Amino acid sequence: MSQQTEKKIHPVRWVPTTWFAMGLPFVTLAAASSIMYKNLGVSDSKIAFWTSLIMLPWTLKPLWGPFLEMYKTKKFFVYTTQLFTGVLFGLVALSLQASSFFSISIAILAIVAFSGATHDTAADGVYLNELDSKQQAQYVGWQGAFYNIAKIVSGGLLVYLAGVLERKMGIVNAWSVVMLMYGAIMILLGLYNKAALPSGGQAKTVHSAKEAMATLKDVIITFFQKKYIWFGLAFIVLYRFAEGQAIKITPLFFKASRTEGGLGLSTEQIGVLYGVLEPQLLCWAQSLPGILYPIKGLHVKR
Repeated sequence: MSQQTEKKIHPVRWVPTTWFAMGLPFVTLAAASSIMYKNLGVSDSKIAFWTSLIMLPWTLKPLWGPFLEMYKTKKFFVYTTQLFTGVLFGLVALSLQASSFFSISIAILAIVAFSGATHDTAADGVYLNELDSKQQAQYVGWQGAFYNIAKIVSGGLLVYLAGVLERKMGIVNAWSVVMLMYGAIMILLGLYNKAALPSGGQAKTVHSAKEAMATLKDVIITFFQKKYIWFGLAFIVLYRFAEGQAIKITPLFFKASRTEGGLGLSTEQIGVLYGVLEPQLLCWAQSLPGILYPIKGLHVKR
């Protein structure tokens, strides 16, 4: 029975799909949405401001993490948010057909961000609760690898497909189809992970909103009492400060015409250069040792 349970919840079955589901909505909002709005005629200033603002839930997600301990299991929040995110992408696809498409779609994408941030918090909880420290170290490479695969699919392949479809069916219909594909992928991941994920533990530690607030307060106080915490925070912020400034502007610069000071690249070219080649080779080089390390463990006799 123990062997059957171990096989049922083996990390290879759920770590790749869960971290792929982490990366896909994040990259869609961080990069692909900028290209979509640029092609739909939205101004650069509106794109940069609003697509940056809706990313805040990924920064603020620790604030509602304790509240997830009040209900069911962490697995429940993982697959539910995957399904919910898929439905929301479908609504984005429909909203692009409306005259006020930007206001409607950006509001829906803000909810996608909240759903995605909640998903990430719950998924981290499953990972920490289900795997011991050795397994956590073994599968960290798998996390990074499949997160980067999601980046290639979301910011590269599907953006490239949007460029191909733009010539055949128009910009609006092309991006509607691509948004539906984002949604379909997330729904399929949710259905799969509903069956494949381990529970991550029942909600036992928090029984009310008051207890959740107390837990959050304790976490915040404890965090800022750590020695040299401000030096650590400064390093975290400044280490990727330049990348954070460029991540929204780079796709717009690639897409803008030469007369506007840009490179004038097509959507397909941006998908290949920015979504596939630019960061991914380095990320794969970093992740590959971590992927290969635990593979031999799959063949160890029990």
